[in-house]
Amino acid sequence: MFPGLRSILRWEREHGPHVSHITGLYLIAGLCGLVDAACFLSLGEVFAEMMTGNLLLFCFFVGTGHPIFQHAVYLIALGAFALGAIAGGRIVRSAHGHTRLGFAVEWVFLAAATLLSVILDPGSSGTARDVVISLLAFAMGMQNALLRRHGVPDLATNVMTLTLTALVAESTLSGGKNERWQRRFGSIGIFMLGAGVGAALTKTIAPWVPLLLALACFSVALTGLTRQDPAALKS
Repeated sequence: MFPGLRSILRWEREHGPHVSHITGLYLIAGLCGLVDAACFLSLGEVFAEMMTGNLLLFCFFVGTGHPIFQHAVYLIALGAFALGAIAGGRIVRSAHGHTRLGFAVEWVFLAAATLLSVILDPGSSGTARDVVISLLAFAMGMQNALLRRHGVPDLATNVMTLTLTALVAESTLSGGKNERWQRRFGSIGIFMLGAGVGAALTKTIAPWVPLLLALACFSVALTGLTRQDPAALKS
């Protein structure tokens, strides 16, 4: 493991608050809402985490006659996200796949994006915006790849369509048994809370504020992201 990342993890382990793996995943759900609220509302209506939204918006613009590269920021976000997912996938399959190395790398990218958003004050277009979006999308791509190993059933951190479907389709009204409804409802609620708080902070103060809050949430979540509870993974 890189010495700098080892130092970060050691400091966090000795001085930071500690949470469970499940709590860490809930915090990531809130983080996703915070990050995408700041990006969409202030950085040119682009998402750093929700690639479905970027794909749809890009296709909408192209389908209505806009030049492809007029909205290249969507391609930038998609490309950076893919690179992050590749990096995360390689880490998961490496000797450090069971450790917090990948999440520590993600923390560095998220921190860099937050710092640059304060220094550069990016708007809805321009190079500064593209750099911040790229860093955030890379971090989110890595996060999604890592959570394929470190996630737990029915606790979504970003895409809520399947979680909402499961919540309703397996409810008593649908003849189901309401299995794990608390986990599904909680992840949806925390995601919505993060998005709402992020939107309010972006509009009333600045986009770097929800990014800073997202970084703080992730710093706490980092203490529990690999403390997997075998019972939670199976249930």
